[in-house]
Amino acid sequence: MKNTEYTERTPRVSIGLPVYNGSNYIRQAIDSILEQTYRDFEIIICDNASTDDTQAICEEYVKRDKRVVYHRNSSNIGAGRNYNLVVEYARGEFFKWAAHDDICHPELLEKSVERLDAEPDVVLVYSKARQIDENTNYGDSYSGSDNTALLNPVQRFRELVRPHICFQVFGLMRLDVLKDTPMIGLYARGDEILLCWLGLRGRFARIDEHLFFPRKHEEQSMAMLADKKKKKKADLVAYSVWFDPKWRNKIVLPWWISLRELIRCVVKAPISFRDKIGCFGVIMRWVCTRRRSLARDLYNQMQHFTLAFSSRKQVRHS
Repeated sequence: MKNTEYTERTPRVSIGLPVYNGSNYIRQAIDSILEQTYRDFEIIICDNASTDDTQAICEEYVKRDKRVVYHRNSSNIGAGRNYNLVVEYARGEFFKWAAHDDICHPELLEKSVERLDAEPDVVLVYSKARQIDENTNYGDSYSGSDNTALLNPVQRFRELVRPHICFQVFGLMRLDVLKDTPMIGLYARGDEILLCWLGLRGRFARIDEHLFFPRKHEEQSMAMLADKKKKKKADLVAYSVWFDPKWRNKIVLPWWISLRELIRCVVKAPISFRDKIGCFGVIMRWVCTRRRSLARDLYNQMQHFTLAFSSRKQVRHS
């Protein structure tokens, strides 16, 4: 369903809100966007065939505000494709993803646009973040690293391949730069790899105020896809299927896919040959620190093949 009164004037900012069964928090998310002091934006909602009240809630907002546009997929296309779909609909100069369960301070867009206008070499602006729970009580605070603002692309890349909470992916970015990347990869950690693509195309800038509030709750993907053996860490195979259902019942090597994509990211980067050599050095160090994870990927698949072979053998002799 599209808003028939949707303005033909191109907005400066496009906000993409991909959602699946988000009726629990989506009202708060949309309200926090509509309350922004910066008004020149559109909200593009892509509903991944929700089975709860998400559609009814979104259509209610479409009737209330002409800046809200609602699209519904006929079937669930996976989280990764749905995240990228909102980008395809975006018309603005700047773009921001918004999760259905997060909220923004009213000045987030205004201050982010100001930074992008003032610093042409900055490709992404984010603010400090403070976690909230299901009752919107404050929790941990995230700042991100100052190194992503450095002029040297190798230093930025080195910082972005380190383990971190990649909340910056919900920052405001230049749409043309985003479209020069593969966007969200259809594999586990696709959002982290995207930050590497962006970081090799320009600097990140941080607003030193808490203007973004990501929500942590039991129904979010990271909680539902957690590896029960490792408590807090995500099951990367399950996470791969969440990003793209095609991985279901297939061979999945999450860390090897990450390695392949990091290499591809550097090869395609618009940086000097010398800087590419520096980035490949960063990848070599990444391989050394992740060698156990890479080996575990292979071991897990060997176990999978062994079990599958044993099952077939038992069926054949039964």
